[in-house]
Amino acid sequence: MGARKSKAVFSADPEQMKKVERLVKEGSYRSPSEFVREAISEKLVRLQQARLARQVERHCAGEG
Repeated sequence: MGARKSKAVFSADPEQMKKVERLVKEGSYRSPSEFVREAISEKLVRLQQARLARQVERHCAGEG
């Protein structure tokens, strides 16, 4: 059985939602929820990578 999920309500641009619905219809995703979960995960990874890159940059700048 999968992990518990929290529900959220959000607003999105109608054109963006049409694109998501098209991806679902084409079989790229099982549902709009699956798309949103993946998008959130990817964004969180990018934010973490950016944070780490800033820390490394500050660290390296202090060594010069």
